[in-house]
Amino acid sequence: MKPFLIAAIVLYVLSFAAVLIHHASKSKPVGSASKWLLVVGLLIHSGGLVERIWTTGHAPMASMYETLVFFSWTTMLVSAIVIFRYDERETEIVTVPVSVLAILFALANEKPGGPLTLILRTRWFETHVTASFAAYALFTLAFSGALIYLWKKWRGTGEEGLKKFQEIASKSILWGFCFFSASMFAGAVWAYLAWGTYWLWEPKVIWSFIVWFFYAGAMHAWYVREWRGTGLAVATVLGFIVVLFTYLGVSLLMKSSHNF
Repeated sequence: MKPFLIAAIVLYVLSFAAVLIHHASKSKPVGSASKWLLVVGLLIHSGGLVERIWTTGHAPMASMYETLVFFSWTTMLVSAIVIFRYDERETEIVTVPVSVLAILFALANEKPGGPLTLILRTRWFETHVTASFAAYALFTLAFSGALIYLWKKWRGTGEEGLKKFQEIASKSILWGFCFFSASMFAGAVWAYLAWGTYWLWEPKVIWSFIVWFFYAGAMHAWYVREWRGTGLAVATVLGFIVVLFTYLGVSLLMKSSHNF
């Protein structure tokens, strides 16, 4: 999988550079080139995941190395959807670097693939992890929208120009919350099959509930007019930090049933 990832990194970096040039020069050909560089990078990234699945015989979710690569892939996928569905070319200024950093961190923690342990051989595990990283990717997109909103507001952009980024953040939170709820449900069923209980008092589970509770509050705050704007954008940025700690911090710093 490594050659695929290195090639994907190169294309993502070129895409990032091209989109910066596009914004600086307003050149449509450069903007189009950045878009297609990202797409080709995503296809090569996908090829790396397929190769990993082929060699290990299971979805790429059994180690930190595999989940980082998968997180990066889901983040780039939602970025591509936003680009083609909404012709939005600013959120990728944040999501592409996040994705590249995830791959680089994955390569620093590269681990040979192998068969799944018995406890992971269930569709509930795959559903749980897939839904989790779909949610993480959407929370990353929400973070991007919120960060750009704060940057533009600091630069003095009017409310009309900020509305788009509020919408991106709020819709990403809504869909991310739905996927994360599905992840927690699948995780509870998996826990029952594995350990005979739906809930474990251990760090990963507790922090996952904190993430769920945090974004539930952020989602509802969107419907309270007085809470929109800067406050909600700051909360969305903080929420992404909570997500990163739940995903990486807990695994690296605490003992958990989710440690790889």
